[in-house]
Amino acid sequence: MSDSTEGPALVLLPAAGHRSYRWRNGLGTATEIAVEPVGLRTDGGSADGEGDAPAAPGWTLSIATVESDVTFSSFPGVDRQLMALSAGGLGLVIDGEPVELDRWQVAAFDGASAVSSRGVVGPTLDLNLMVSRDRFRGSLEVGVVDGSMLVITPPGATTFVVFLDGLLSAEGPGLSPGALQRHDALRLEAGTLSLTGDATIALAQVLPHL
Repeated sequence: MSDSTEGPALVLLPAAGHRSYRWRNGLGTATEIAVEPVGLRTDGGSADGEGDAPAAPGWTLSIATVESDVTFSSFPGVDRQLMALSAGGLGLVIDGEPVELDRWQVAAFDGASAVSSRGVVGPTLDLNLMVSRDRFRGSLEVGVVDGSMLVITPPGATTFVVFLDGLLSAEGPGLSPGALQRHDALRLEAGTLSLTGDATIALAQVLPHL
């Protein structure tokens, strides 16, 4: 497991329970799905969009809201992967180069890069995976559940399934039966997770360097 403490092999992380915080640079907000932090900002704030952002994540998985053309926070020493979640996709400028992401498309870049959004006309969501380059490697990709899917996590890895769109149910140790809600996440530390439905999901994985 990538965390230092042992826990259940499979955990449901309901969207309603995700912690909200402001970006490190204060120019936007995000909801935290899961994190292994190295440190936190200490400039205060409240729980409703004003909480502390991870300052130097071991790794973090979150959903950000971009409301206009703004500069993204800088995270030196961190590898970032970003998936556009909204129907119109997301325009970016990465180190001076324009990048147009369609919905569900992923961009990978250095956390120290100069990154900003472009062409944003309304609140736009994106899923972010950030990992400390010295400690972890990560992957982020879209998946499609067409009837059923098995998700298996490799030894030592932490795998996340984030429900993005459609209808989805999950079966596994400790899970109560029932349909998942949009942006609910499942954290899998070992074993196999069974998914059923007609859905679009994000698959994120974090693996420590040996």
